[in-house]
Amino acid sequence: MAKRLKRYSAPPMLRQYPDPSKPPLGDDEQASLSDGCSKKVKTSQSFESLFDNESLSDVILNLNDGHSIFHAHKMILSMKSDILASMLNKLVTEPGTKPTLNFQESLDCTLVFSRFLYFIYSGAVWLHRDYVIALYKLANKYSVRPLASHCESYIQQLLITTSFNVSDVQMAKGFSIEAISELCDNPVHPEEVKKIAFRVLCTRFRELTKSVCWTSCCWETVRDLIRDNECEDENLVLMAATDWMKKNKISDKKQIEAILSNIRYPLLNRRVLYQLQKNYAFKKFPQVQDQLLEAMKFHCFRELPEAKDDFHGIQYMTRHRFVTHVTSVPPTSTTVTMTNYTNEGQTKINEQFPLS
Repeated sequence: MAKRLKRYSAPPMLRQYPDPSKPPLGDDEQASLSDGCSKKVKTSQSFESLFDNESLSDVILNLNDGHSIFHAHKMILSMKSDILASMLNKLVTEPGTKPTLNFQESLDCTLVFSRFLYFIYSGAVWLHRDYVIALYKLANKYSVRPLASHCESYIQQLLITTSFNVSDVQMAKGFSIEAISELCDNPVHPEEVKKIAFRVLCTRFRELTKSVCWTSCCWETVRDLIRDNECEDENLVLMAATDWMKKNKISDKKQIEAILSNIRYPLLNRRVLYQLQKNYAFKKFPQVQDQLLEAMKFHCFRELPEAKDDFHGIQYMTRHRFVTHVTSVPPTSTTVTMTNYTNEGQTKINEQFPLS
């Protein structure tokens, strides 16, 4: 006797996910990016009516062991993603049953998976700062190029139009310092995004060093921040650098020296220099010792007319912060201009240096 095929229907509770055809809760569909809200992007081809529709569905998508269940169509998934096509081709189907394709995603990606899938079907998606990075990860992971392109453009716009602003109200519309740090450090992101994120970290260096993500910054990012001219306040630079090295238990002498040699010692006061030259850890690095000696000479002789030509180079240049203004933000490119202003004052340094 022929087996009767079972009709598969996902339990109602498993299909409760945010409506991906709508903007995030609380956002106006007519709002613009400048209002700090979400943005809808759309491509031409659409199978929107088939999204999570059991009609003609020939595969079940099971996200994180039943967190969400979607009715899908192999042809549509394969058309939009070579990665998904490869996964579907490897599925083993038992006679009389609808195959199930299982996905294991991180929490942030799980929460936007319905929007990712909705884009595959409709070519449209609502982008929002709270989840665009997770959506970008999914687009890159499954090689959905149009979605990745939309996300990348939106991320760049958010970084430039909000994160460079100095007011708390404007900054609240942009990414958190943790999100910017991830954009800068994660090698999966394109160079243009990483470069813009790095510039934002420079302008928000003080905030970065006080955040929980400072310790997790990669060595290359820390080294480049210490080198940069925008990370104002040499006392803060010194304390942040030594604190990062201690918490990460850095033992590679080349890495340590690459960081310490980029501190501008002449900009520190004499009391700090005295503490440093007595610190045993600093005595291990001849180049740094030479820089400390030159810094002490600078403090002793800088007012002598005959010594005016003795002190040149970046070590003697005060770091300055740059205020960034956006002149235009076209869909795929951005023009940024930099305005210099003078650093005023210095923060008193704690004399208990963490590097030992």
